Amino acid sequence: MSSFAFVVSALDKIAQHAGRNKQLTELAEKALTALKENDQDLPDPEVVFAPLQLATKSGTVPLATTALDCIGKLISYSYFTAPSARAPSQDGTEQAPLIERAIDTICDCFQGEATQEVIQVQIVKSLLAAVLNDKIIVHGAGLLKAVRQVYNIFLLSRSTSNQQIAQGTLTQMVGTVFERVKTRIHMREARAQLGQKLSQSSLTIDRSDDQDTQTEKGDNDEEATPSEEKSEAGAKLTLKDLEHRKSFDDSHMGDGPTMVSQVKPAKKTARSVSEQSLAETAHEDTPEALDAEDEAYIRDAYLIFRSFCNLSTKVLTPDQLYELRGQGMRSKLISLHIVHTLLNNNISVFTSPFCTITNTKSNEPTSFLQAIKYYLCLSITRNGASSVDRVFDVCCEIFWLMLKYLRAPFKKEIEVFLNEIYLALLARKNAPLSQKLVFVGILRRLCDDPQALVETYLNYDCDRNVDNILQRIVEDLSKFATASIPITPMQEQQYEDSHAKYGAGEWQIKSVLPPPLTVATIVTRHDTDGEVPKEYAIKRVAIDSLVETLRSLLHWSEPGRPELNGGGGEVERRPSSDEIRESIDPSMMSESASRLETPIPPSTPVIDDDPDQLEKEKARKTALSNAIKIFNYKPKNGIKLLLRDGFIPSDRPEDIAQFLLREDRLDKAQIGEYLGEGDQKNIDIMHAFVDLMDFRKKRFVEALREFLQSFRLPGEAQKIDRFMLKFANRYMTGNPNAFANADTPYVLAYSVIMLNTDLHSAQVVKRMTKADFIKNNRGINDNADLPDEYLLGIYDDIQSNEIVLKSEREAAALAGNLPVQSTGIAAGFGQAFSNVGRDLQREAYVQQSEEIALRSEQLFRDLYRSQRKNASKAGTKFIPATSFKHVGPIFDVTWMSFFSALSGLMQGTHNLTVNKLCLEGMKLATRIACFFDLATPREAFISVLKNIANLNNPREMQAKNVEALKVILELGQTEGNRLKESWKDVLLCISQLDRLQLISGGVDESAVPDVSKARFVPQPAGRPDTADSRKSTSSAKKNRPRAHTGPQGVSLEIALESRSDEVIKSVDRIFTNSANLSREAIVHFARALTEVSWDEIRVSGSNESPRTYSLQKIVEISSYNMTRVRFEWTHIWDVLGEHFNRVGCHANYTIVVFALDALRQLSMRFMDIEELAGFKFQKDFLKPFEHVMSNSNDNRVKDMILHCLVQMIQARGENIRSGWRTMFGVFTVAARDPSENIVNLAYEHVIQVYKTRFGVIISQGAFTDLIVCLTEFSKNMKFQKKSLQAMETLKSIIPAMLKAPECPLSHKAKKIESDALVMEQQRGTSVEEGFWFPVLFAFHDVLMTGEDLEVRSNALNYFFESLLRYGGDFPAEFWDILWRQQLYPIFMVLRSRPEMTNALNHEELSVWLSTTMIQALRNMITLFTHYFDALEYMLDRFLELLALCICQENDTIARIGSNCLQQLILQNVTKFTPEHWAKIVGAFCELFERTTAYQLFSATTINSTASLSPPPNGLDFGAALSPTSETHPVDEKSLKINGTESNGYVSDTEVPPIVVESSPETDTSSASANPSAMAATPITPQLEEFKPTSTLQQQPVVVTAARRKFFNRIISRCVLQLLMIETVNELFSNDAVYAQIPSSELLRLMALLKKSFLFAKRFNADKELRMRLWREGFMKQPPNLLKQESGSAATYVAILFRMFGDKSPQRQDSKADVEAALVPLCQDIIRGYITLDEESQHRNIVAWRPVVVDVLEGFAGFPQESFREHIKNFYPLIVELLGKELGSELRQALLLALRRVGEVGLGIENMGLYTAGMNNGEVGGHGRSHSVFSVQAGHQGKDEGEDPSSRFMGRP
Repeated sequence: MSSFAFVVSALDKIAQHAGRNKQLTELAEKALTALKENDQDLPDPEVVFAPLQLATKSGTVPLATTALDCIGKLISYSYFTAPSARAPSQDGTEQAPLIERAIDTICDCFQGEATQEVIQVQIVKSLLAAVLNDKIIVHGAGLLKAVRQVYNIFLLSRSTSNQQIAQGTLTQMVGTVFERVKTRIHMREARAQLGQKLSQSSLTIDRSDDQDTQTEKGDNDEEATPSEEKSEAGAKLTLKDLEHRKSFDDSHMGDGPTMVSQVKPAKKTARSVSEQSLAETAHEDTPEALDAEDEAYIRDAYLIFRSFCNLSTKVLTPDQLYELRGQGMRSKLISLHIVHTLLNNNISVFTSPFCTITNTKSNEPTSFLQAIKYYLCLSITRNGASSVDRVFDVCCEIFWLMLKYLRAPFKKEIEVFLNEIYLALLARKNAPLSQKLVFVGILRRLCDDPQALVETYLNYDCDRNVDNILQRIVEDLSKFATASIPITPMQEQQYEDSHAKYGAGEWQIKSVLPPPLTVATIVTRHDTDGEVPKEYAIKRVAIDSLVETLRSLLHWSEPGRPELNGGGGEVERRPSSDEIRESIDPSMMSESASRLETPIPPSTPVIDDDPDQLEKEKARKTALSNAIKIFNYKPKNGIKLLLRDGFIPSDRPEDIAQFLLREDRLDKAQIGEYLGEGDQKNIDIMHAFVDLMDFRKKRFVEALREFLQSFRLPGEAQKIDRFMLKFANRYMTGNPNAFANADTPYVLAYSVIMLNTDLHSAQVVKRMTKADFIKNNRGINDNADLPDEYLLGIYDDIQSNEIVLKSEREAAALAGNLPVQSTGIAAGFGQAFSNVGRDLQREAYVQQSEEIALRSEQLFRDLYRSQRKNASKAGTKFIPATSFKHVGPIFDVTWMSFFSALSGLMQGTHNLTVNKLCLEGMKLATRIACFFDLATPREAFISVLKNIANLNNPREMQAKNVEALKVILELGQTEGNRLKESWKDVLLCISQLDRLQLISGGVDESAVPDVSKARFVPQPAGRPDTADSRKSTSSAKKNRPRAHTGPQGVSLEIALESRSDEVIKSVDRIFTNSANLSREAIVHFARALTEVSWDEIRVSGSNESPRTYSLQKIVEISSYNMTRVRFEWTHIWDVLGEHFNRVGCHANYTIVVFALDALRQLSMRFMDIEELAGFKFQKDFLKPFEHVMSNSNDNRVKDMILHCLVQMIQARGENIRSGWRTMFGVFTVAARDPSENIVNLAYEHVIQVYKTRFGVIISQGAFTDLIVCLTEFSKNMKFQKKSLQAMETLKSIIPAMLKAPECPLSHKAKKIESDALVMEQQRGTSVEEGFWFPVLFAFHDVLMTGEDLEVRSNALNYFFESLLRYGGDFPAEFWDILWRQQLYPIFMVLRSRPEMTNALNHEELSVWLSTTMIQALRNMITLFTHYFDALEYMLDRFLELLALCICQENDTIARIGSNCLQQLILQNVTKFTPEHWAKIVGAFCELFERTTAYQLFSATTINSTASLSPPPNGLDFGAALSPTSETHPVDEKSLKINGTESNGYVSDTEVPPIVVESSPETDTSSASANPSAMAATPITPQLEEFKPTSTLQQQPVVVTAARRKFFNRIISRCVLQLLMIETVNELFSNDAVYAQIPSSELLRLMALLKKSFLFAKRFNADKELRMRLWREGFMKQPPNLLKQESGSAATYVAILFRMFGDKSPQRQDSKADVEAALVPLCQDIIRGYITLDEESQHRNIVAWRPVVVDVLEGFAGFPQESFREHIKNFYPLIVELLGKELGSELRQALLLALRRVGEVGLGIENMGLYTAGMNNGEVGGHGRSHSVFSVQAGHQGKDEGEDPSSRFMGRP
């Protein structure tokens, strides 16, 4: 009882001050008595409460304060929870619980602002006690009434302290309500987890929850919200009331009795709100009862939150807006701040899936967030664009909480807020800077949240139906950051000082409280920036935001960086949303546990976060944007692109029109132009466009406005007319009763448009009056007038509200242009006076803010209406970010904004803080670009960092330049694996840093040129004059004064910083870390280092001490990376080796020496590492020695190279493997050197290696290289002695090779031969190719290209000697290789006719042909003969080679070839088989064919040089010789002179006979019987012929060079044909040849002779053709083929006579055919000779006389039977011969023939003795057969003045 002493004291005081109030006195005394009687037990609470209640109504301040204080304390002690004897009320109804009546009593004490301050304080205290009581928890309307009363005291109290107390109490009350909800949520979650046995995560939300929440209504007339139980009648504040109260009415807040809701429906129906002994009874409650209790708590929170949202949406008048002390503004501010506080401190209540409230309409649970969504959004909508900064600020804070924690459920709402309010605010010029600053601060927070950034991109920028929000944010921040703001250094420092106190995470504190909003403190606002311009503050915040964005993006990408995640595991692991929000979101780490307990669950499965699919959607969106841009520039092209990409389904007018009407981003003016075109297609689209509009039940002007909002009317009258006609038609369709016909709306629409222009155009001076407008529309309604009132209404509507495109109005608002208020002169004056003292810009912004609020509110109503319609469908899909891959695409679309901002700031700002911030941003951007392999941004950022470092201007360097350098060095360490081509910029900076260190150390700047200027330095042609450069350097040193700032004018600070340990260690770390680079990265690094090294050498190559910093670093990094595998080193050395090639060939000897020494060191290091068989890395890294040796002209360099190799051989000879090949390559180059010292040094070491390491050379595959090296020594003409020594060494290699155990050819190596063979087979080469071929090819190469005759002769001898000595072991395959690659190529020069023609003028080639080649040809025959059995299958190849020689125009070569052909046949005649003879005769067939001058018959028909090219089978001597496939078999009957010609005899009727045909010819026996008879057979004449008959009148013929060349080729053929006839004649004068050749082949050969004879005979008979040739300049005299005709006839006849007299069996078989051919031919020859005229045909007689002699001698030697048989044929001819002039030979031949006639024909005996004595037993005159060719014996060539006819014609 002692604890209730205050009650006794209070009642005593009440009794004492009751005065005349008897009832109060009685009740007080009664209560005191009850207290005294119940000493141990508590009295009835009703007895105690009655006097206290009455005291509060007494009107006395002491009584009221005492009673209120006592009531408050009793509530705190939970006294009113004791059981009481309840008495019915006066009207008989059951009274409300005591606690409720106590709250009502307390609230009733407040009577407005007149209430005493003491009472106000007591009211607040008591209500606070009632609300905070943890045993009597008030719900529902009672709670609301308590909250509302405190709110009223705050608003209406005149006491500042009371206002402050009320504000704090109000905050505490609502906070307590939400804290209780959080407690209930956790209990509910625990129950759920227990019920599910931990099988499911308590944080998972079924999507149906979100769908159910869509039923929550947002409009006043359709709102369905939770409600309490049935309440008493009367004006009670319920959910339904609050639902409709969009403005909280202060004057009626206390009306109606206080109500509380029933919490436990399972208990008594009494509406009890107390939870007495909840802890004891909780375990007995059913889940339904507990859920009902939870519902009560959540409903309280809902009611309170909605109440404050509604209070905040109250519309204030303009006067109230800027009166912060006014009740309206304070009401709005306290409401917004409490909303913000509730959201900030209790975010888990809004996000938890267990916080649900029952929807009274559907009786389904709805999430708390969905229930309050409409009110929260409406609050931001009404206040977000407020022109009052305090309101705007708190709305921004609320929006930030929504953006940070409620992104998923507020996806569409956030889009509207950003586009319509906040981003639009940033774009408006007249928007207050303070508001821009606040929102940029909000963006700064967003940029600090990685997940929020990425999800913004995924849900907006990747959605084709939404603007690119993230991209726009970054672009806006970039614009603010780069804005030029004039500011003093003092202001900059002031800004730095003021913002250094606030950390970046100030907004992330644990919880927030509303600021003081009392009348006394509300106006005061601390300005932290003082005099700093807000533009500058915006700029700085924007810079911070950009850098934070990059930091966040990099942070989000870290899961994909193996080096940051231990390098193991799966990079693409998708973490849960819990892990993401706890690890990624920095705010979560510092906030209260309440925020972490219920993180935001993703609204869609993680599977929705598909980077590839999202990128496709983003690409699709970008394509649409590009197409729209093209449309806005040229509509037709845009439509084509939209159709092509499928954005418009088809080219139907309806589809195109629907797209034009639906897509807001299309330019309205371009839509108007496109639809207004006169093409039928455009007209159809325009009609479909208008038909999509619905004008039903719309007034005319409203419909016209809607119509004109969809496009901009074009300016052309015809286009406007088409639009108006269709509009009128459409309007009448929807409103058929509006006007008489369609003409009325048509005319009226025109009239309204004219009125709109007239009233609102600035160019119109005299405005249209209402009377004018009525007058203009007289009689337009089917000759009737429209009502004047109607027209006046239209006039007023247009006058007050111009018809203008919304987009144009918004654009004007963004530009800050004030709308024109009125027009006219008087209005102008009135407006001018009324504007005095007004802030027009502020008023305009207020107006815009109201428009924004209205437009946003309408958008939200439309949004919620569509959500209600689509409630059954899936809700808005929100994509949670889980993959790091999104950062790449985000950066790819935004990097230009970052780049322009950061680079521009760095170049234009000297504020070190800003500079460091920008450098940090560039570093982050570069890391992102590197990680996602974005080459362009990476190169851009690295390049700008390099430029900012400004290392090429040491004197101008500042602190920011050094900071940029440090950033570059840091990037080189962290991003080495990803820098790729950007390594060059990094290494260039390092090189420039070294230059800076040298300059700052005292080195003259001119001695250390700027590397960045290397691109302007031309490539040096030679070494410059060092004396001049030295002179200029020394003079510069003397004349340049030392700067005061430091050495060479460099700042001391910069010099010290450049030499600091940090910088030096960073540089060293870059090079040492190269060993850790990946195999791709080290190649990029090496390439960049070589490029920088080359730039250094280019700019300093003319100096005595050139820069070799980077070249030295190449050696260093090679050492660091020596442990890399050979596979990686191969790619590295491809780069380094090429660099050493370039550097080693530089003109500066110092550079070359350094490079070679470095190369030597590296080579030594590499050779320490063992190289396995089959690898060739040694060969590769020694290549630069060979390259430099080949390209250097400095003997000092060459000498150094040789000594380097010698040193390597001496020191590492045992380790050299594939390097031998390159070493021999170097020696090979040295062998060609003109310097004797170099050649001797190289040769000496080659011989040394050969003698000491020959076996190693063979085993390492360098045998061929050794041979090539010695070959080059042999070919060095300058030092013949050395060449001969090298030849001898080459010769000595053969026996050494055959003895070496390592050589598979060695007899000692039989054991390893099989292994070697396997290895050779794997390489695809035989053992002979590997060893014999190189040696033989060395000889071949020298004999082909050696210039010294002695060396060449030795090579030829050694070549064939080796073949003859060792060739017996060669397999056939190797012989084939030798033939193709060595033997046959010796004679390839013969195939090149132009080369041959030109070479004849060169003495060297002439000597080579006359010596080497002729000897080689003879050696070839010897080789074939020696290895006939092995090479017999190559007979056709040898024949082809000989044919190639014979067909040369050079007579010497042709005769040598002919002679060799004879030798081939003669030396192997006994070895030939019939197949061989077939090939040989076939070769003769081919030769005869190729040397037959068919062009003689066509030469006169060639009239232009263009047609002089030789036909395929004509002049081409080099044609392939294929005797076996192209030569037709010869029938034995072809020998018959009267038989058919199947071997190419050309008929007289064929003019010109160019190609020989094998078809049967006409019989020419009559014409061929006599040479003169052929002349009698004329060639078919032309129809008309007008040539002059006298040759004296003919002009001299001019023969062009081309024709002369053509004629000479024909002559050459004729000469070669004679050579072939002579060759056949000589061959068959050999008995062995005649005896061995088969008869069939001999007959084929005879056919060739016959064909040649007939060809020549025909030509000689065509006198007209010969004369034409002579006239055309073919020869100096008419040509003939007399020698060919007589020679072929003589040989033909001689062989026929021999065959006829041959007694052998094989010849006897063909004797009849021989006789049938021989006799007619002999008769024909004699008959032709008889007809020759001794005076005019003396040359013919001389030519044919030996033939006739042979014929007579042969006839005389016929066998007796045959002779007798043919006497009658020959005797008349012999007699006729007696009439000719007879020489001694002919006379003796006649004598023989006549004697034989006498002996055989007349029977006279002993006549044959003379015959036998004359013939010496020989048949026919065989011994004299050479007489036919005696004319040619002395012709080895052609004299200069000799007539070419003498080579193939008889003497004149």
